[in-house]
Amino acid sequence: MELLGALLGGIGLFLVGIKGLGTHLQSLAGRRMRAVAAQATRGPLASAATGLVLGGLTQSSNAVTFILTALVQSGVLSLRQSLPLAAFANPGTAGLVLLATVDIHLAVLWVIGLVGLMGALNLDRDGRLRPVLGALFGLALMFLGLDLVKEGAATLRELRDLTAFGGVAGLALPFLAGAAVTLLAQSSSTVSILAMTLHAAGVIGFEQAALAVCGASLGSGGAVLLLAAGLRGAARRLAMFQSLLKAAGALLFLALLLFEHLSGWPLLLAGLAVAVPEASSRIGVLFLLLQLASALIGLAAPGRTLALLARLCPDSPEEQAARPRYLYDRALDHPPTALDLAAREQLRLARRLQGLIDPLRAEPERPAGEAARNLAAGAALEHAIAMFLAEAIARAGDRQVLGRAVTLEAANAGLAALRETLGEFTATAASGGPALREIAQRMAEALHLLLGQLAELAGDGDAEDAVLLRRMADDRGAMMDGLRRRLVRDEAEWSPAARAALFAATAQFERAVWLVRRQALLLTE
Repeated sequence: MELLGALLGGIGLFLVGIKGLGTHLQSLAGRRMRAVAAQATRGPLASAATGLVLGGLTQSSNAVTFILTALVQSGVLSLRQSLPLAAFANPGTAGLVLLATVDIHLAVLWVIGLVGLMGALNLDRDGRLRPVLGALFGLALMFLGLDLVKEGAATLRELRDLTAFGGVAGLALPFLAGAAVTLLAQSSSTVSILAMTLHAAGVIGFEQAALAVCGASLGSGGAVLLLAAGLRGAARRLAMFQSLLKAAGALLFLALLLFEHLSGWPLLLAGLAVAVPEASSRIGVLFLLLQLASALIGLAAPGRTLALLARLCPDSPEEQAARPRYLYDRALDHPPTALDLAAREQLRLARRLQGLIDPLRAEPERPAGEAARNLAAGAALEHAIAMFLAEAIARAGDRQVLGRAVTLEAANAGLAALRETLGEFTATAASGGPALREIAQRMAEALHLLLGQLAELAGDGDAEDAVLLRRMADDRGAMMDGLRRRLVRDEAEWSPAARAALFAATAQFERAVWLVRRQALLLTE
């Protein structure tokens, strides 16, 4: 029982410590991490270095992956920019494994004492040092847990039955155990440090520890896929990339280990045994080499990698509708061209507006469900255009170019307001009952005509088209007010809810007409 208590207590302290270390490091770097990841992607070396730093700070390549998925989803990073960051976060996590090979027992006791004294004396009153102290305390707990595991493992080594069982288990048990434990612990470095500790104590051999490290990498890839189950599009492709990297590295090293075992040829393990005399350090170096190999595999052919990811995780129709067709970063080097491309993206948005009210029309022109899809996709596309125009404005040196960019920015905001208003109008009319739906159908036909004229003006319209559209979209306030009064007077049987829906729908119709007129004025400019 004493042996079991030492092992469980040590593993418990180790897991609590490493979780606390990762949590406090992430909070320490969280505010700056997004800015660093967004700015340090100008070249492959900068991206690799940034990935190493992020992996070292978080001590979890999975955490870095999901931080990057948020940046990709928000449009701060493209998928191509995020791949080297995710790939080199893996070797960045090897720092903790290598640190675990050093005997710092006395330093750990000093750290625990100092952190405890600072907490007891309330020396960190403003809380600024809390993430640092929490990370140090987690690191200290981790190493104390490892010391307990080492003490228990020294006794465990003397049990012949267990040693014989390890020999009979062969090669499969360490590999599968490493994968399974990592799948639960969500950290391959955690399992690798435990394998290194057991190997240093003589409980398992070098080959078994190496197989456990390979299994841990495979299990970490599986954990990424499980956590990414709810992701779609580029974000899911990034998670798939990380998972494939880990699996490729694990299978490559597994193949090398099996070939060395079956053929007897001195390869990976023999080379490490010669190059690294210390038993515990060999596992740390093996973990680092495995992560480096995974990163290099993923970046060998980025074009083919992106094509493979697109086949494995294709975009849904909603994601395809939300993706810009004409915008790309290099166009910003020539602002007039960039503005032409932004105008073409806005034309795509203008042509979708008619479809938003199709559910209210007697003879809709578009398939059912397209309105809801375009309503959601429009917001994402508008956001991409807004970011593109903001960058174009920052680079615009010519006054005329700047004026056009500001006008396009205002037009983009107008398209967003028009999309939202049309969506609200459709939802209100659909929930107001048969009587309101009949009235809303006539208003929808009028809006359909106006939106069609707006799309034509945005495409290749001239000044006469603009004048015509402005006249068609003149103020309809008096007409709507008269309609409301007449309906309320003549339709006395309408319920209060139906009347409220009527007033809301007519107000939304007025706003939509006003926004169409505003867009016509902006397009004329």
